[in-house]
Amino acid sequence: MENCIKKITCRLCGSSALEMVLDLGNMPLANAFLSKEDLKKEEACFPLAVNFCHHCFSVQLSHTVNGNLLFKNYHYVTSASKPLAEHFYTLADEIFENYIQSPKDLVVEIGSNDGCLLSRLKGKCRILGIDPAENVTIVAKSEKIPTVTDFFTLDLVKKIKPKIGPARVVVANNVMAHIDDLRDVFSGVKEFLSDDGYFIFEVHWVGNLLTEGGFDQIYHEHLFYHSLHSLKNLIESLGMVLIDVKTIPIHGESLRVYAGNPPAGGGKSSPAVENFLKREIEMGLTKSETFVNFSKKIETNKKKLTELLHGLKAEGKKIFGYGAPAKGNTLLNYFHIGPDILEYVTDTTLSKQSTYTPGMHIRVVSPEMLIKEQPDFVLLLSWNYADAILEKEKELRNKGVKFIIPVPQVRIV
Repeated sequence: MENCIKKITCRLCGSSALEMVLDLGNMPLANAFLSKEDLKKEEACFPLAVNFCHHCFSVQLSHTVNGNLLFKNYHYVTSASKPLAEHFYTLADEIFENYIQSPKDLVVEIGSNDGCLLSRLKGKCRILGIDPAENVTIVAKSEKIPTVTDFFTLDLVKKIKPKIGPARVVVANNVMAHIDDLRDVFSGVKEFLSDDGYFIFEVHWVGNLLTEGGFDQIYHEHLFYHSLHSLKNLIESLGMVLIDVKTIPIHGESLRVYAGNPPAGGGKSSPAVENFLKREIEMGLTKSETFVNFSKKIETNKKKLTELLHGLKAEGKKIFGYGAPAKGNTLLNYFHIGPDILEYVTDTTLSKQSTYTPGMHIRVVSPEMLIKEQPDFVLLLSWNYADAILEKEKELRNKGVKFIIPVPQVRIV
């Protein structure tokens, strides 16, 4: 397989009615953090552009990068983020209370990472994680979370379902944007579920990306930027039913979608589904020009932030970056914010510390550096957790350190 393939038809419906609505140029892989030795080597970059499908309203990247490059050695660890871990514990509690009828019931998680969510269900029902990243599934297995290290596919389901039986619940969080052949995955879910089983998954909502200006959610791992319209078309085309939808305040604003085989949920959609579809139409999410206009908004944000940062450096201010999420690397690279602006980027993830950010090559260090070399300003790259971080760093802020929040509007707090 080539390392990067251009898509000429829609991944979800097969239509060729695709229109490019945003082009961010060539970018490094957002999670491909570099060692000091790597800095001497040529860094791989791939096109990062967004298409809109006029047939099913899907918003998706124009190119697919080989999944083995993206996910086999993955730095994203769920448990490293306390707000995210707590969010998944709450979801696990909901699954147990509302859907688990017996300790024999099976919950399968796609993209289970280090087993954070499943650990909450351990001992309450049967659990199984499926994730292709070898370095994080080792962690899950060490915690006695049954885990298959592989990509979730229909073929894989046909191999393992006869051994463990149908799943009462299949859950997937922030992975349905990452998968090229999403139809195959949804077909695998349909096959895995019991006749009245539920598929509960969370995805970044494209409406939030537009309204909050969070364009940094766009990177090679995120092949899709889902609307409920595009998900409904996919779910129903495979003979499943879209049961319910909620918005949740994670990664800006995400959708939690409830689907299943037709007996689940009485085989029909809740009023919330119809109301949300109407909301998306009113927002223009079924029109390509809405996304073209969004690209102009990004340029305005870029001008404001870079002028602010360059002005502060001209005054001799010391600036750090806070958090090294993948999204932060989209912002740093597209805005050309490098080590001449940010002296360090701090992050709690141990595997990222002592590495360098892809593209811009800013050194990633422990958060202890904030105390050791107190900066004047901190660029909050993990802006989606702004409230929690600002509360956590209250002592630092009391010492006079100012935080710059880049999204949705550039502001200093």
